[in-house]
Amino acid sequence: MATTKREAALAALQSVIAGAYGWKLGPSRRLKLWSDVPSAMRPACFLYEGGQETYIWSESATAKRVMEVKLFIYLNAKDPSITGAALLNDVMDALDGALSISGADFTRGRNTLGGGVHHCRIDGKTLKDPGDLDGDALLIVPVKLILP
Repeated sequence: MATTKREAALAALQSVIAGAYGWKLGPSRRLKLWSDVPSAMRPACFLYEGGQETYIWSESATAKRVMEVKLFIYLNAKDPSITGAALLNDVMDALDGALSISGADFTRGRNTLGGGVHHCRIDGKTLKDPGDLDGDALLIVPVKLILP
């Protein structure tokens, strides 16, 4: 597999996330503050690339590069008849489905985002704030992109 450009990998991830859920805003690659995302514009999704990037070397001369991206997801949980945790669970289920292994990737045992990356997966601890106190639900999902 040829070396994948970082921007191509992020564009592929953004495309998959865009189809995962009915976002009103995003997914955008420019993180915004809560105050800049009104409740009417939620659910909103942002791909934040401020994490770490690691190189993994094996016996081959080409390193695998690991990019850590965080999905910041803002939801409106102000309606008292809706449980914020249920909203978060619905989004997580949608992301699990969108990033599941299927098609030609099934035989590889990894999600290549259509052949653009070595592997893409949710990896790490997810932060969930259901917004019970203020109606502002938050989900932060760690995603690893492994690039050849």
